[in-house]
Amino acid sequence: SDSTISCNVTGLTKALDFVDWETSSGTDINNDSKYTITNGIFDETTNSETTTLAVKGSISAVDTNYNCVVGANEWAIVSPNYRQTLVTLDVFAMSSTPKFVTNKVEQMLTCTINGLDDNNPVEVIWRDTRDGTPLSGASDTDYSIDQGTVSSGTQSSVLTIKTDKMKTYNTGSSFTYKCSAKSSQYPESAESTELDVEANVLTFGVEAVSKEVLVGSDSTISCNVTGLTKALDFVDWETSSGTD
Repeated sequence: SDSTISCNVTGLTKALDFVDWETSSGTDINNDSKYTITNGIFDETTNSETTTLAVKGSISAVDTNYNCVVGANEWAIVSPNYRQTLVTLDVFAMSSTPKFVTNKVEQMLTCTINGLDDNNPVEVIWRDTRDGTPLSGASDTDYSIDQGTVSSGTQSSVLTIKTDKMKTYNTGSSFTYKCSAKSSQYPESAESTELDVEANVLTFGVEAVSKEVLVGSDSTISCNVTGLTKALDFVDWETSSGTD
């Protein structure tokens, strides 16, 4: 998605006389179609002006620094000594792997965010796609949310869907929740676009694999259990009369 960073200039009595943006290496980007520069409007109530730089999503794949360049004649900030201020565009990536689940026990869905500062976890917002309402997880009888912590730049947030809620999903069906992220390092950043977190509800089945063999021969019969997300917790065989 496209991103917008800004530069807020204070202590003004009138609009800035010069506004420009450039790369951290000093390349002017005023005429580059991948960027949109907005000078901003002088606000006399706060004696400030905010200029913004919109960056196309196609080039915002890595953390990038830009220079906000301004001139103010009333402060004797004029060419060639315009004021340069470094503005950082930090980016992160979000991912989730579709998951197989059962509808008889609580299930956990995970939203993973990469490219973060270890000291600044993001706020992860979970939503049910059926109504789009953010899930609080705090006192919700259907859900709980673990925001997760950042380690080596990665944060994993977990949405736990409780058993009674899982029972409302039919076997053989699929459902989707959405997660998005909000920066704590740069609180003025917009909430990210939403990522689909998908789950597929399995159907439990037990298939008997019977055999017919010559009398007196060693024989092996089997039982195939489907619809599992992990190994069986208990396995045993007994005679048809119930003898172990």
